This record gives sequence, C-alpha cells and structure tokens, in this order.
Amino acid sequence: MNTNTQLTIAASIIAAALVVAALLLSLNGGLPSTKRFDIVMENNSYNPSEIVASVGDRVIINFTNRDSVDHGIALPQFNATVPGGHVPAGGTARMEFIADRPIDTDAAVCGGPNPSDKTDDHGEELIVRII
Repeated sequence: MNTNTQLTIAASIIAAALVVAALLLSLNGGLPSTKRFDIVMENNSYNPSEIVASVGDRVIINFTNRDSVDHGIALPQFNATVPGGHVPAGGTARMEFIADRPIDTDAAVCGGPNPSDKTDDHGEELIVRII
C-alpha cells in the first residue's frame, strides 16, 4: 500500500468520526454552554437588570454590590442563591445553577421573592429569563 492510499484511508476514517460525533451531539442537544453574567448592584438597581440564557445552560452570575445595604438574591426554582442569601454591602458574591427549565422571574428578593409581579418592595428587579 502506498503513502497516498494510507493518507486517503486515514482522512476517510477521521472524516467519518467527525460526522458521527456531530450526529451524536445533535441528537443529545449539543454540548451545554456556560453563560456568565457580571451584575453591579448600585442605587437599589441592577446593571444589567435582565439576563437571558437557554435551557440546559450552566449559568454563573457574579454580583458586585456598591450599595451600603445587603441585597437578597435567589432563584428557588433552581435551588440557587448566593452564600448567606444576600450580597453584602460593598461586597461580592457568586450564584451558579443549571437552567433545567424555562422561566421568566425576578431574582431580587429584598422584601421576599415575587415571581409573578417581578418587582419587590424597593423597586429592584433582576429579571432572569431561561428560554
């Protein structure tokens, strides 16, 4: 067998393996992606005030609180919150979860979670949309 024949066979095997891998990924919904968000809390508001991810995504939210009060954050639908339930005044915190279902809710929980009205007692909103 000459070198050209060997290269052709090797290239064919690699191409077939790539096709099979692509097919398997598409049947399983592809690889989950990681969505990262950096949110600044300041003047009783969140910037950005809305985040969007897809079902199946791993979601990581990093919070920086520039206010002089703690801010409560939670997504009970995903059993997700920041350590202690609040981002401390002048501090930072991280929340992470797998978005395993669609949702459209408010994660700002100062005054209690209000998923149906999307606002809390202080007017803060952090809308989380999983589509």
